[in-house]
Amino acid sequence: MGYLYTAVWLVLAGYMLYTAIKRNRTPILFILSGFLVFLAVWELINTVSGVDMKSGVYGWIYRGVALVVLILCFIWYFKNRRS
Repeated sequence: MGYLYTAVWLVLAGYMLYTAIKRNRTPILFILSGFLVFLAVWELINTVSGVDMKSGVYGWIYRGVALVVLILCFIWYFKNRRS
């Protein structure tokens, strides 16, 4: 199942990069596609290695990166909502 998650994250990242490059060049799409690549690599490491990458210190790193991306999305949304 981990390989399926990895493939899904990579397909979504590729589509988001395509959309960011061809249609609208908003920086948030590049940030989100990078985050999806991060999710794919994290899930691949979680599947291949024997280490549980979603608990303990690694889980906190995972959640911290997700929180930073979420905060960036909120900032971008509220900034563009006013204009």
